[in-house]
Amino acid sequence: MLDHYMMNTAAWTALSYKAVWLYLELRKQFNFSAGGDNHLLLPYSKVRWKMSTGTYVNGMRELCTYGFIRVVEPGGLLRRPTVYALSDGWKTKSRGIVDKEGREAIKLGLAKKRQSWNRLDNLTGKRRWEQ
Repeated sequence: MLDHYMMNTAAWTALSYKAVWLYLELRKQFNFSAGGDNHLLLPYSKVRWKMSTGTYVNGMRELCTYGFIRVVEPGGLLRRPTVYALSDGWKTKSRGIVDKEGREAIKLGLAKKRQSWNRLDNLTGKRRWEQ
């Protein structure tokens, strides 16, 4: 399950659509017997039908940057997949990038994602909220 609290944060708002999709796919990989949230595998071969290699790498990097996942075991050596774990780093990251006015705009649904690229211009500094 996804928390509504998490989906109303600045870090979640800052994610691109591909990164959100990758996060949902990672959450589907949960297997209690394999280690739960600390042992999630999502190799590129499982998502190649949806995105290119560069989009996959950028999406995973975005998830790590905004604190939604962390790398437990880096892959690549002997063609092993990277092992990820879910993280709560998005809480502190969100507090760091948004002021009080920006948090209220996110709650009201006024802060929108741009479709062409991922930017946080509408969350900090001078801005105009959509009505």
